Amino acid sequence: MNELISIVVPVYNVEKYLSTCVESILKQTYSNIEVILVDDGSTDCSGEMCDHYMGLDERIKVIHKKNGGLSDARNKGIIQAEGKYITFIDSDDVVSLDYVEYLYNILEENDGDIAICDPVHCYPNEKIVFEEETFKRVYKAEDAIVEMLYQKSFLVAAWGKLYKKDYFEEIEFPEGMLFEDSAVMYKIFDKAKKIVYGNAKLYGYMHREGSITTKKFSKRDCDILTICQQLTEYMSNRSEKLQKAARSYQTAAAFRIYMNAPRNGMFDSEIQNSKQLLKINCKLVMQDPCIRKKMKIALLMYMFARPIMPIVYKKINRWK
Repeated sequence: MNELISIVVPVYNVEKYLSTCVESILKQTYSNIEVILVDDGSTDCSGEMCDHYMGLDERIKVIHKKNGGLSDARNKGIIQAEGKYITFIDSDDVVSLDYVEYLYNILEENDGDIAICDPVHCYPNEKIVFEEETFKRVYKAEDAIVEMLYQKSFLVAAWGKLYKKDYFEEIEFPEGMLFEDSAVMYKIFDKAKKIVYGNAKLYGYMHREGSITTKKFSKRDCDILTICQQLTEYMSNRSEKLQKAARSYQTAAAFRIYMNAPRNGMFDSEIQNSKQLLKINCKLVMQDPCIRKKMKIALLMYMFARPIMPIVYKKINRWK
């Protein structure tokens, strides 16, 4: 039996990209879907475009709301979702035509609770090439959380995953914060018994100027420090490997704030907080055999070659 799958798409001022996104969803090989377009107070033509698509396809629902940010839009979409399963797609991204079918199939074939695929990193005016699966693995929840926090196989991102919808009944995305995915994904994974990851690259993650990931550094970028504090507290009475993974993730976040926060006086407390976390965690994380090679090199440089770090850091691709 093909279960109804809800696709939640937060929409805000994406009139240039919305058509490509929505049309990739409507052409899915898995047809038993509902598409919830959440217009988050758009000031361009995005809201009207949502209504236009609703008139073309009965599977589309539209929610118009005051601007509240990505988390609020997702939360409103979740409330309206009627599917057994749910997935999130950002409105300036694009998915392969078998994105939903693939995630649903690997979930069903392995009696899983969450399914994960990989992204393709896409750039304007470049051809998008999706890739088939060459590797698949089934995780217990704890092992999947560890893998995610070490940032090895799959990302701490809400998109590119298919979940049982009822996992979100008691968990919401935090409103008004950046890195909202980091705040909830480990909690969602913690509800599951079995998580299936396939390395098929089926989610087209678009890198554009002006997107959240390319905007100028702000106070909101420091939200990750608060989120990581919550993460380490959550894991404080759990297994040693979960605690180590949480510490590694927190250390990576502190390193990122230390490197990216402008030295203009506005971020002095956040920089000091990051330095303190690095001081506490550095040696412990360095002794962890599970950390990525990139992390080990970064921490070695922090300890012994700090003056040249800015030069090297600029050349690092954070997505690899």
